[in-house]
Amino acid sequence: MSTKPTLRLFALLAAWVLILAGDGLAALPLSEIKDLKQPVAAGSPTTYADLLKLIFPEPAPGEKETPQTPPVRSLSDYFKEQPLTAQQDQNYGSIQALPLKAQGRPLLLLLVAATEARAEGERDAGEQPLSLLALFQTAPAAKLLDLMDIGQGMRMGMIEGFWCKNPLLDLTPGTQACMIFQEHFNSSESFLQIHLLWVRNQRLEEILSVSPYGVKALCQSFATSTILRTEPDKGREFPKVVAKLTLKMEPSPKIEECEKQRQRGFAKSYQGVWRWDSAKQKYQQASGDLDQLYKFYKKFN
Repeated sequence: MSTKPTLRLFALLAAWVLILAGDGLAALPLSEIKDLKQPVAAGSPTTYADLLKLIFPEPAPGEKETPQTPPVRSLSDYFKEQPLTAQQDQNYGSIQALPLKAQGRPLLLLLVAATEARAEGERDAGEQPLSLLALFQTAPAAKLLDLMDIGQGMRMGMIEGFWCKNPLLDLTPGTQACMIFQEHFNSSESFLQIHLLWVRNQRLEEILSVSPYGVKALCQSFATSTILRTEPDKGREFPKVVAKLTLKMEPSPKIEECEKQRQRGFAKSYQGVWRWDSAKQKYQQASGDLDQLYKFYKKFN
Protein backbone atom coordinates (compact mmCIF):
# COMPACT_ATOMS: atom_id res chain seq x y z
CA MET A 1 0.00 0.00 0.00
CA SER A 2 1.20 3.51 -0.71
CA THR A 3 -0.33 6.82 0.25
CA LYS A 4 0.21 10.39 -0.82
CA PRO A 5 -1.69 13.60 0.06
CA THR A 6 -2.80 15.91 -2.71
CA LEU A 7 -2.32 19.06 -0.65
CA ARG A 8 0.89 19.99 -2.45
CA LEU A 9 0.56 23.76 -2.54
CA PHE A 10 -1.72 24.62 0.37
CA ALA A 11 -1.53 22.44 3.44
CA LEU A 12 -5.09 23.27 4.42
CA LEU A 13 -6.74 22.55 1.09
CA ALA A 14 -8.98 19.60 1.46
CA ALA A 15 -8.68 17.21 -1.48
CA TRP A 16 -6.36 14.31 -0.79
CA VAL A 17 -5.97 10.89 -2.31
CA LEU A 18 -4.90 7.50 -1.09
CA ILE A 19 -3.81 5.06 -3.76
CA LEU A 20 -4.10 1.42 -2.81
CA ALA A 21 -2.44 -1.04 -5.12
CA GLY A 22 -2.08 -3.84 -2.62
CA ASP A 23 0.18 -6.63 -3.72
CA GLY A 24 0.00 -5.28 -7.29
CA LEU A 25 2.70 -2.65 -6.76
CA ALA A 26 5.78 -3.34 -8.83
CA ALA A 27 9.25 -3.52 -7.31
CA LEU A 28 10.80 -1.14 -9.85
CA PRO A 29 10.84 2.42 -8.48
CA LEU A 30 10.24 5.73 -10.18
CA SER A 31 13.62 7.40 -10.71
CA GLU A 32 14.77 10.97 -11.31
CA ILE A 33 17.25 11.19 -14.20
CA LYS A 34 20.07 13.61 -13.46
CA ASP A 35 22.67 12.42 -15.98
CA LEU A 36 21.37 12.17 -19.55
CA LYS A 37 24.45 10.16 -20.54
CA GLN A 38 23.31 7.38 -18.22
CA PRO A 39 22.31 4.16 -20.04
CA VAL A 40 18.64 3.25 -19.83
CA ALA A 41 19.60 -0.21 -18.54
CA ALA A 42 22.79 -1.91 -17.44
CA GLY A 43 24.84 -2.82 -20.51
CA SER A 44 22.55 -0.94 -22.91
CA PRO A 45 24.17 1.28 -25.59
CA THR A 46 21.12 3.59 -25.42
CA THR A 47 21.25 6.61 -23.12
CA TYR A 48 18.47 8.88 -21.90
CA ALA A 49 19.91 11.58 -24.17
CA ASP A 50 19.29 9.21 -27.11
CA LEU A 51 15.64 8.83 -26.07
CA LEU A 52 15.15 12.59 -25.83
CA LYS A 53 16.46 12.98 -29.38
CA LEU A 54 13.55 10.81 -30.53
CA ILE A 55 11.16 13.41 -29.06
CA PHE A 56 13.07 16.49 -30.20
CA PRO A 57 15.16 15.38 -33.22
CA GLU A 58 18.36 17.27 -33.94
CA PRO A 59 19.62 18.28 -37.41
CA ALA A 60 22.03 15.84 -39.04
CA PRO A 61 25.70 16.94 -39.16
CA GLY A 62 26.12 19.63 -41.81
CA GLU A 63 22.37 20.32 -42.07
CA LYS A 64 20.49 23.31 -40.67
CA GLU A 65 16.91 22.17 -41.05
CA THR A 66 15.42 20.52 -37.98
CA PRO A 67 13.76 17.14 -38.67
CA GLN A 68 9.99 16.74 -38.28
CA THR A 69 9.00 16.23 -34.66
CA PRO A 70 6.68 13.36 -33.67
CA PRO A 71 2.95 13.92 -33.10
CA VAL A 72 1.79 14.52 -29.54
CA ARG A 73 -1.62 13.68 -28.06
CA SER A 74 -3.44 15.18 -25.11
CA LEU A 75 -5.69 13.70 -22.44
CA SER A 76 -7.92 16.74 -22.74
CA ASP A 77 -8.35 16.91 -26.56
CA TYR A 78 -7.29 20.55 -26.21
CA PHE A 79 -5.03 20.27 -29.26
CA LYS A 80 -5.81 16.66 -30.24
CA GLU A 81 -2.82 15.28 -32.16
CA GLN A 82 -0.29 17.63 -33.69
CA PRO A 83 3.48 17.83 -34.16
CA LEU A 84 5.60 19.55 -31.54
CA THR A 85 7.38 22.76 -32.49
CA ALA A 86 11.04 21.95 -31.96
CA GLN A 87 13.08 24.24 -29.72
CA GLN A 88 16.64 25.15 -30.48
CA ASP A 89 18.89 24.26 -27.52
CA GLN A 90 15.98 22.70 -25.63
CA ASN A 91 16.28 23.13 -21.88
CA TYR A 92 14.73 20.25 -19.99
CA GLY A 93 13.36 20.46 -16.50
CA SER A 94 12.85 17.34 -14.45
CA ILE A 95 13.01 13.96 -16.18
CA GLN A 96 11.55 10.87 -14.52
CA ALA A 97 11.83 7.27 -15.73
CA LEU A 98 9.40 4.45 -14.99
CA PRO A 99 9.78 0.90 -16.38
CA LEU A 100 6.50 -0.96 -16.92
CA LYS A 101 5.24 -4.14 -18.54
CA ALA A 102 2.70 -4.42 -21.37
CA GLN A 103 1.50 -7.91 -22.31
CA GLY A 104 4.79 -9.32 -21.03
CA ARG A 105 6.89 -6.79 -22.93
CA PRO A 106 9.24 -4.50 -20.95
CA LEU A 107 8.79 -0.83 -21.90
CA LEU A 108 9.85 2.52 -20.46
CA LEU A 109 7.91 5.68 -19.65
CA LEU A 110 9.67 9.03 -19.47
CA LEU A 111 7.98 12.10 -17.99
CA VAL A 112 9.79 15.12 -19.40
CA ALA A 113 9.33 18.75 -18.42
CA ALA A 114 10.18 20.76 -21.53
CA THR A 115 9.10 23.83 -23.51
CA GLU A 116 7.57 24.43 -26.92
CA ALA A 117 7.72 27.56 -29.05
CA ARG A 118 4.47 28.49 -30.83
CA ALA A 119 4.43 31.12 -33.57
CA GLU A 120 2.44 34.32 -33.50
CA GLY A 121 -1.13 33.69 -34.61
CA GLU A 122 -1.24 30.21 -33.08
CA ARG A 123 -3.22 29.42 -29.97
CA ASP A 124 -1.13 30.26 -26.87
CA ALA A 125 1.64 31.82 -28.99
CA GLY A 126 5.08 32.04 -27.41
CA GLU A 127 7.03 29.66 -25.21
CA GLN A 128 4.76 27.12 -23.53
CA PRO A 129 5.57 24.51 -20.85
CA LEU A 130 5.09 20.86 -21.67
CA SER A 131 4.69 17.79 -19.48
CA LEU A 132 5.45 15.04 -21.95
CA LEU A 133 4.71 11.41 -21.16
CA ALA A 134 6.74 9.38 -23.66
CA LEU A 135 6.48 5.62 -24.17
CA PHE A 136 9.59 3.81 -25.47
CA GLN A 137 10.82 0.40 -26.35
CA THR A 138 14.49 0.28 -25.46
CA ALA A 139 15.51 -3.09 -26.93
CA PRO A 140 16.59 -4.38 -29.34
CA ALA A 141 16.67 -0.77 -30.59
CA ALA A 142 15.26 2.40 -29.05
CA LYS A 143 11.91 3.46 -30.53
CA LEU A 144 9.36 6.11 -29.52
CA LEU A 145 5.97 4.39 -29.45
CA ASP A 146 3.67 7.14 -28.16
CA LEU A 147 3.81 10.71 -26.89
CA MET A 148 1.28 12.56 -24.76
CA ASP A 149 1.23 16.02 -23.16
CA ILE A 150 -0.52 15.39 -19.85
CA GLY A 151 -0.72 19.07 -18.94
CA GLN A 152 -2.58 20.57 -21.90
CA GLY A 153 -5.91 22.28 -21.41
CA MET A 154 -5.54 23.64 -17.87
CA ARG A 155 -2.09 25.21 -17.86
CA MET A 156 -2.55 28.13 -15.45
CA GLY A 157 -1.57 27.14 -11.93
CA MET A 158 -1.60 23.47 -12.80
CA ILE A 159 0.73 20.71 -11.68
CA GLU A 160 0.87 17.22 -13.11
CA GLY A 161 3.00 14.09 -13.01
CA PHE A 162 3.28 10.49 -11.89
CA TRP A 163 1.14 9.71 -8.87
CA CYS A 164 3.13 8.33 -5.90
CA LYS A 165 6.77 7.29 -5.86
CA ASN A 166 5.72 3.98 -7.37
CA PRO A 167 2.66 4.67 -9.54
CA LEU A 168 2.29 1.17 -11.02
CA LEU A 169 -0.66 -1.16 -10.55
CA ASP A 170 -0.42 -4.79 -11.66
CA LEU A 171 -3.35 -5.99 -13.77
CA THR A 172 -1.79 -9.36 -14.65
CA PRO A 173 1.70 -10.76 -14.07
CA GLY A 174 2.73 -9.33 -17.43
CA THR A 175 0.68 -6.13 -17.66
CA GLN A 176 0.80 -2.99 -15.53
CA ALA A 177 -1.12 0.26 -15.43
CA CYS A 178 0.33 3.65 -14.50
CA MET A 179 -1.24 6.40 -12.38
CA ILE A 180 -0.80 10.06 -13.33
CA PHE A 181 -2.45 13.18 -11.95
CA GLN A 182 -3.41 16.72 -12.93
CA GLU A 183 -4.17 19.23 -10.18
CA HIS A 184 -4.88 22.92 -9.77
CA PHE A 185 -6.13 25.22 -7.05
CA ASN A 186 -8.65 28.03 -7.08
CA SER A 187 -8.91 30.08 -3.89
CA SER A 188 -10.26 27.66 -1.27
CA GLU A 189 -10.84 24.80 -3.75
CA SER A 190 -8.61 21.93 -4.82
CA PHE A 191 -9.33 20.20 -8.15
CA LEU A 192 -7.69 16.87 -8.89
CA GLN A 193 -7.91 14.45 -11.79
CA ILE A 194 -6.35 10.99 -11.47
CA HIS A 195 -5.92 8.90 -14.62
CA LEU A 196 -5.06 5.22 -14.81
CA LEU A 197 -3.26 4.48 -18.10
CA TRP A 198 -1.99 1.31 -19.71
CA VAL A 199 -0.49 0.27 -23.04
CA ARG A 200 -2.59 -1.29 -25.79
CA ASN A 201 -1.33 -1.70 -29.35
CA GLN A 202 1.81 0.28 -28.48
CA ARG A 203 -0.21 3.33 -27.41
CA LEU A 204 -1.21 4.75 -24.05
CA GLU A 205 -4.90 4.30 -23.33
CA GLU A 206 -6.99 5.35 -20.37
CA ILE A 207 -8.62 2.73 -18.16
CA LEU A 208 -10.39 5.24 -15.92
CA SER A 209 -10.24 8.69 -14.42
CA VAL A 210 -11.70 10.03 -11.18
CA SER A 211 -12.04 13.59 -9.92
CA PRO A 212 -11.59 14.06 -6.16
CA TYR A 213 -12.44 17.58 -5.02
CA GLY A 214 -12.05 19.48 -1.77
CA VAL A 215 -12.98 22.78 -0.16
CA LYS A 216 -11.41 24.61 2.77
CA ALA A 217 -13.81 27.46 3.49
CA LEU A 218 -14.46 29.46 6.65
CA CYS A 219 -17.67 27.67 7.59
CA GLN A 220 -17.52 24.44 5.61
CA SER A 221 -14.64 22.15 4.75
CA PHE A 222 -14.45 18.69 3.27
CA ALA A 223 -11.89 16.36 1.75
CA THR A 224 -12.09 13.41 -0.61
CA SER A 225 -9.85 10.37 -0.34
CA THR A 226 -9.49 7.75 -3.05
CA ILE A 227 -8.57 4.08 -3.12
CA LEU A 228 -7.74 2.25 -6.37
CA ARG A 229 -7.58 -1.53 -6.38
CA THR A 230 -8.10 -4.56 -8.60
CA GLU A 231 -10.48 -7.47 -8.05
CA PRO A 232 -10.65 -10.81 -9.88
CA ASP A 233 -13.18 -10.95 -12.71
CA LYS A 234 -13.91 -14.59 -13.50
CA GLY A 235 -13.95 -15.45 -17.19
CA ARG A 236 -12.33 -12.17 -18.30
CA GLU A 237 -8.80 -11.53 -19.46
CA PHE A 238 -8.23 -8.62 -17.10
CA PRO A 239 -9.45 -7.90 -13.56
CA LYS A 240 -11.99 -5.37 -12.38
CA VAL A 241 -10.58 -2.00 -11.37
CA VAL A 242 -12.38 -0.38 -8.45
CA ALA A 243 -12.15 3.29 -7.44
CA LYS A 244 -13.52 4.09 -3.98
CA LEU A 245 -13.89 7.78 -3.10
CA THR A 246 -14.68 8.74 0.50
CA LEU A 247 -16.02 12.18 1.32
CA LYS A 248 -15.12 13.44 4.80
CA MET A 249 -17.02 16.51 5.97
CA GLU A 250 -15.61 18.49 8.89
CA PRO A 251 -17.83 20.07 11.59
CA SER A 252 -18.29 23.85 11.29
CA PRO A 253 -16.21 26.09 13.55
CA LYS A 254 -18.19 27.69 16.38
CA ILE A 255 -17.93 31.30 15.27
CA GLU A 256 -20.51 34.02 14.60
CA GLU A 257 -19.72 34.21 10.90
CA CYS A 258 -21.17 30.74 10.34
CA GLU A 259 -24.97 31.04 10.31
CA LYS A 260 -25.56 27.35 9.58
CA GLN A 261 -23.29 25.32 11.78
CA ARG A 262 -22.66 21.64 11.21
CA GLN A 263 -22.35 20.17 14.70
CA ARG A 264 -20.83 16.90 13.57
CA GLY A 265 -18.71 15.81 10.70
CA PHE A 266 -19.39 12.69 8.65
CA ALA A 267 -17.80 10.34 6.13
CA LYS A 268 -19.51 8.69 3.19
CA SER A 269 -18.04 6.42 0.54
CA TYR A 270 -18.84 6.08 -3.17
CA GLN A 271 -17.30 3.79 -5.75
CA GLY A 272 -17.06 2.98 -9.42
CA VAL A 273 -16.23 -0.37 -11.00
CA TRP A 274 -14.56 -0.71 -14.41
CA ARG A 275 -14.57 -4.05 -16.28
CA TRP A 276 -12.75 -5.28 -19.36
CA ASP A 277 -15.03 -5.46 -22.41
CA SER A 278 -13.51 -8.03 -24.77
CA ALA A 279 -15.83 -7.09 -27.65
CA LYS A 280 -14.86 -3.40 -27.52
CA GLN A 281 -11.31 -4.15 -26.38
CA LYS A 282 -11.34 -1.55 -23.62
CA TYR A 283 -12.28 -0.96 -20.00
CA GLN A 284 -15.73 0.50 -19.37
CA GLN A 285 -17.43 1.62 -16.19
CA ALA A 286 -19.90 -1.10 -15.28
CA SER A 287 -21.43 0.07 -12.00
CA GLY A 288 -21.14 2.48 -9.11
CA ASP A 289 -22.52 5.68 -7.65
CA LEU A 290 -19.75 8.21 -8.31
CA ASP A 291 -22.27 10.37 -10.17
CA GLN A 292 -23.96 11.07 -6.83
CA LEU A 293 -20.67 12.34 -5.39
CA TYR A 294 -20.00 14.55 -8.42
CA LYS A 295 -23.53 15.93 -8.12
CA PHE A 296 -22.73 16.89 -4.52
CA TYR A 297 -19.54 18.65 -5.69
CA LYS A 298 -21.55 20.87 -8.05
CA LYS A 299 -23.07 22.64 -5.06
CA PHE A 300 -19.67 24.18 -4.42
CA ASN A 301 -18.31 24.94 -7.90
